Amino acid sequence: IDGQDIRELSVPALRQAVATAFEDPTLFSMSVAENLRLGRPHATDEELAQAIEIAAAQFVYDLPFGLDTRIGEQGMSLSGGQRQRLSLARAILATPKILVLDDTLSALDVHTEAVVEEALRRVLHSVTGIVVAHRASTVLLADRVALLEDGTITHIGTHSELLATVPQYRYL
Repeated sequence: IDGQDIRELSVPALRQAVATAFEDPTLFSMSVAENLRLGRPHATDEELAQAIEIAAAQFVYDLPFGLDTRIGEQGMSLSGGQRQRLSLARAILATPKILVLDDTLSALDVHTEAVVEEALRRVLHSVTGIVVAHRASTVLLADRVALLEDGTITHIGTHSELLATVPQYRYL
């Protein structure tokens, strides 16, 4: 990271540099605000609101106690898309150098996905993003795309280049 071997970084330094949002996110039995601030405990209310907006997670304001609403273990009282958007907001709020999105938008409807992707384009200008995705629309967030086949990178290029030259990519 920034020319430094990650094996030389302490675990806290690595955790500060990298934030992740997964397809099946981990949420804890605590308030929405506490869940979001796990990666950055001293984030301001304004920063929290901005992360919520980018992740299109404004539904939190409609919960019974807003940001103070306690969500159950793993956020089971929320839909899959809501859990994913909270996980994404938490990762964004952490202001990492590297943002890993592992199929984070898979449970979103097409309209919400488009809103989140547009906001993510602004965020990804200031961080390195690693996006794991199956949807073509999500792949379009990337400057460079790597095609994996059986766990091996077989092709690297832009979406347009791979679409034009790699039959396996075009098939996907």
